[in-house]
Amino acid sequence: MSLIIEVAILSLSKTFNYLCDNEVSVGVRVKVPLARKKVIGIVLDIKDKSRYNETNFQKKREDTLGYKLKSVEEVLDKIPILDKSILDLLLWSANYYHYPISKVISSTLPKKLLLGKEAKIKKIIDLPNKLQQPDFQPTDEQNIAIEQILKSTNQYHAFLLHGVTGSGKTEVYLHIIQSMINQKKQVLVLVPEIGLTPQMITHFKTRLKTRVIAIHSQLNETQKLDAYLMAKNGDANVILGTRSAIFTPISNFGLIIIDEEHDNSFKQQSSFRYSARNLGFIRAQQSNIPLVLGTATPSLELLKNAMDKKITRITLTKRAGGATLPKVSLIDMRSNTNGVLSKMLIEKIKQYLSINKQVMLFVNRRGYAPIYYCTQCNWKAQCNHCDLTMVYHRYINRLKCHHCGDEKIPEHVCPNCTEQSLKILGYGTEKLEETLSSYFVDTPIIRIDRDTTRRKKSFAKHLEQINTGKSCIIIGTQMLTKGHNFSNLAMVGILDVDTGFLSTNFRATEYLAQLLIQVSGRAGRHKERGEVVIQTRYPDHPIFNFVLSSRYTQFASQLLKQRLSAMMPPFSHQALLCANAKNKQNAENFLHEAAILLKSIQMNSVEIWGPIANTIEKKSDYYYFNLYLQSNNRVTLHQILSTFSQHINTLKLKNKVRWYLDIDPIE
Repeated sequence: MSLIIEVAILSLSKTFNYLCDNEVSVGVRVKVPLARKKVIGIVLDIKDKSRYNETNFQKKREDTLGYKLKSVEEVLDKIPILDKSILDLLLWSANYYHYPISKVISSTLPKKLLLGKEAKIKKIIDLPNKLQQPDFQPTDEQNIAIEQILKSTNQYHAFLLHGVTGSGKTEVYLHIIQSMINQKKQVLVLVPEIGLTPQMITHFKTRLKTRVIAIHSQLNETQKLDAYLMAKNGDANVILGTRSAIFTPISNFGLIIIDEEHDNSFKQQSSFRYSARNLGFIRAQQSNIPLVLGTATPSLELLKNAMDKKITRITLTKRAGGATLPKVSLIDMRSNTNGVLSKMLIEKIKQYLSINKQVMLFVNRRGYAPIYYCTQCNWKAQCNHCDLTMVYHRYINRLKCHHCGDEKIPEHVCPNCTEQSLKILGYGTEKLEETLSSYFVDTPIIRIDRDTTRRKKSFAKHLEQINTGKSCIIIGTQMLTKGHNFSNLAMVGILDVDTGFLSTNFRATEYLAQLLIQVSGRAGRHKERGEVVIQTRYPDHPIFNFVLSSRYTQFASQLLKQRLSAMMPPFSHQALLCANAKNKQNAENFLHEAAILLKSIQMNSVEIWGPIANTIEKKSDYYYFNLYLQSNNRVTLHQILSTFSQHINTLKLKNKVRWYLDIDPIE
């Protein structure tokens, strides 16, 4: 008896109906004919002939366009690749983010499965040989946190583990994970950056009596498939990964941990624009398991949820192992005439190096200088493809666009006024390294940014060098702000933070406060008290009062009051409709059409703003325009977006632009 099955074609946005004469289950892969090709799809639904009389069944043998249904060529799996729990998550995601289910699935499956390869593990990862026991006992605060979380096993409960930097959140994770392992349950741990994964993998393997696997983008395709199947089959009890790991199938789920929950890296910023942190809540609810979100600087969304009693907040107020929070001081750069580094900062660096300590300087800009310009006519080197200045990289003598990657050799004569008066303005990690080399000739300087970590394992080698504990100067971008624990790092210098005060993003001050505290938290994580020095031209800005006194929660509470008065997130809900095209007018006019359509749906509680040009209007030869939607009611916002999606084909310019919808945008 033939069955009618609904199949998500992984290379397309639509689903199609097919006939199937073989035994088949929801979630298996099938090979089906499409036009003149054979393609891979996932079975989403099965309809039995017995549900219909002959007339209805004959109708059902045709698809929505009236074409006769084709038959499945081959069923590729006996056991579903996507079990019910993970398929439920994918379907929820497709609905919430208004993204085709076929593309959601293809965004989350290993490439080998998309190509129809056999679902077979090539290499089982070895179990750890030598376990190490910690030489310290958990603090009273850690024990309270562990006990409180473990009381909620076998049920959904969300916890915000809010601990100051160095308070031992990882130690809490390890204890609750081991408890899950003892119950033969699996744990998913999400971290924001790939750079943190090897460090945590090593740490977990030396402490946990189980197999630990990693899932992230730097694995090869065979490794990705092996890790995916080991989690699915229950061969690994701890799955550690970046944001995409939220979609890993797990057979005996016990717990989800999201470390550094505030980090924007958990939001996918292209194609399927999901938030792994937010999906953590949904997956924990669907699986009826606890969720732990750890951070020293909670996002405003989570703090509001804690205030509303939707999640339980657990605090760790003291650093572990007897360490104290670092001393924080400001250097007023308004009176500084010494260029990149103030005299006071140089003296402090000398002081710590003289006692064989490590110093880290943070500047969130790679390259040598961000601006290459003419002193006579103010001409600036601009990217030909983006509305951005090109960054000068001195070591390779190139001007580079950090968005599209275009590069060129710097001009020697101004192309505008022909004067030989070209200079650089500002500084990045390269210039900082050069400046420090002139002051500290015999001191190793380790620069960590995208340029120095491009080669495989280069980041790990830098970390290995730092972890020897030998005296050195570390220069880093945001790559070094998250989770790293350098035992001999005594001082952190934070440079050029003032750009955070000039952003047009209403979340900018929240992000800046989080950044300052996270960077500061790298200093003095062991018994000797560390020091943090911040160079700024705005020493009187209120944000520093809170950072200097370690009062992040009070600062966040002020920000929440401001957001409430303006009815901005988290007190409202937003969506962004972005259109881009090589023809500037097409992008803007498409959004004018979209705005008219949205307003015709008549949802009075939804505000529509725009269209307006993107902050960077031109990127990679495309012009970007945005339309913003905001509502105090999340359901109403999604209703208007669903109706809009159903009628988007009526827009005349739809095929002349690229467009996407971003739910809960962060930029």
